Amino acid sequence: MSRRKGGWNPPYARANVWLSHTPVRSIVFAVSDPNRFVAPARLIAALTLLSRLLGVGREMVYAYFFGTGPVLSAFRIAWQVPNLFRRLFGEGALSAAFIPVLTDCLHHRGQVEARRLAGAVMALLTVLLVLLVIVAEFGLAVAHWAYPSLTLRLTGLMLPYMPLICLTALVGAMLNVLHRFAAPAFAPVLLNVCIITAALLCGCGLGLQGRSLLYVICGTVLAGGVAQLLIVSVSLRRAGFWPTFGLIWHHPEVRRVAVVMAPMVVGMSAIQINTLADSMIALFFVPDGRGPAVLGYAHFFYQLPLGVFGVALGTAIFPLLSARASAGDVAGLTRAYEQGIRMSLFVGVPAACGLCIIAEPLIRAFFERGEFHAGDAARAASSLVFYGIAVWAYFLQQILVRTFYAMKDSRTPVRVAVTMVLFNLTLNLVLVFLLAEAGVALATALSATMQVGWLMHKLHGQLPTVRRRWLVDGAGRIVLGSIVLVVTVRLLLLFVSPGGWLTLPPWLQVAASVTIGVGAYAAAARVLRLDEFNELLRFRTREG
Repeated sequence: MSRRKGGWNPPYARANVWLSHTPVRSIVFAVSDPNRFVAPARLIAALTLLSRLLGVGREMVYAYFFGTGPVLSAFRIAWQVPNLFRRLFGEGALSAAFIPVLTDCLHHRGQVEARRLAGAVMALLTVLLVLLVIVAEFGLAVAHWAYPSLTLRLTGLMLPYMPLICLTALVGAMLNVLHRFAAPAFAPVLLNVCIITAALLCGCGLGLQGRSLLYVICGTVLAGGVAQLLIVSVSLRRAGFWPTFGLIWHHPEVRRVAVVMAPMVVGMSAIQINTLADSMIALFFVPDGRGPAVLGYAHFFYQLPLGVFGVALGTAIFPLLSARASAGDVAGLTRAYEQGIRMSLFVGVPAACGLCIIAEPLIRAFFERGEFHAGDAARAASSLVFYGIAVWAYFLQQILVRTFYAMKDSRTPVRVAVTMVLFNLTLNLVLVFLLAEAGVALATALSATMQVGWLMHKLHGQLPTVRRRWLVDGAGRIVLGSIVLVVTVRLLLLFVSPGGWLTLPPWLQVAASVTIGVGAYAAAARVLRLDEFNELLRFRTREG
């Protein structure tokens, strides 16, 4: 990465004229206002919310049929393996490396060459993933023969999902560059629909349970993966941008993607590596074998606000950051980064407060039925509180890491991520003996907080024009608004229920807390004049 006096000098400082004849001419560089990413972020958030609501239904199905038993713990780990590779080769490292390169290629070399690049990357990824699955299946078969394990068997069943979801994420990255966000955000809805339908039909209708029902769910996941890939492929075809396939190893842009991606594999997948480490340590060091299952429920709920808005914001802002970096617009890049940080804090801080307030009633309201009992709820709630205290940090990670990658700096987030993974592992091994699986959640939260502070310090050194006072002022008002949220919820619930809010039914605790909390925070945002509140409500973006 090159530098010039006063800050960062992007490698593509020359802004070329967009090719007027291409049918996708208005996709990236028509964005002239850093706040324009808020509109697609709202679209992604809305569709992701639909998926997450169905995800709640999916987790309720798991709770009803499996509770927190060891069988579900085995499935949790088996599910995380293909999702780890999704972060490595799909929406994480590969997308982070691919989106800036494809953006540059469209901008500087035209659509024909961009299609060749997209087809080459997709073909090479397919070959690589298929080979990985074959080798991994052989290794799992040998390991299962030597040490029979349900975890190994389920992992083998789930591995073919890996190439499907990774290719879906890659096609989704192409659509994001074209500023088409609906199909990639809608694709997960299909998977949740498939899982819920299959579980209810086979669990309630056919009476399957335990391992038999889990095998059906694994098969359903594979079918859902095919459906996801189909829906994004159809959207890409309709966008008029179909890749020209070919195993072109020598393509200069392919090599560039590979070079940029290599260190990103660690950098972008730090959270997933930590999550898998959490589950493995919980499996081996929590005596009853229920640790991964308990963490799975807590993990789902702290990921809910992150998936609905945090990932949506990061996904929507990344093409804009890449476009600013490619055009050499350092001021525009900085402004977009600042807006992303403020917006992330505006949602992340109150979300963290809310999760900590309603952790146990939330778990009880949705999961306490069937095989899921009161003791399971208490354990899951403890883990959720520790995960939840750092929700704001998980939000900021989405913006910080993508800003580094838009600037073609993959080394800094990788160095930070490697250090934090090791730190998290060390904390896990210490805290798991003190707090069981809740200690594992606390270790992840502490690691994420330290990672965000370190990344922000490094990034502000490369972008010296960042308005630190403006960010601190906004953060202070957001924290104040969140305090208003917490105090209001506590006081009003005590007023409604003189015996204490815990005497209310769990569903009423959740509904009242969310309604009162959102209202109180919205009112505080108005009084404190937080611009982010108006941006979220704005249905039409400003023209540049």
